[in-house]
Amino acid sequence: MAGDGTISFQVGGVGGVPATAAATIFNLTVANSTSFGFVTAYPSGAALPNASNLNYATGQIVPNSVTIPIGPDGKVNLYNRSGGTAQLIADVSGYFL
Repeated sequence: MAGDGTISFQVGGVGGVPATAAATIFNLTVANSTSFGFVTAYPSGAALPNASNLNYATGQIVPNSVTIPIGPDGKVNLYNRSGGTAQLIADVSGYFL
């Protein structure tokens, strides 16, 4: 993922998560980062919050558990605040109705 970039991924209605799910729990991992930075997860349709969910240094592999509301379109956004790129992995482990 590019630095200072945002991606959205579908959670609601995918992989056994009901389309009516209100929030999700997932393991967020960063790998192969080319610079230090942080990742913020937030519901699609919402403003970018001023808090991070995962902080990392160059080249680190760092996991963290995230619980976040799902946006009205069933998506969650991930924002990578970094001067470099990083691979992001999100493994959904649960949801709230």
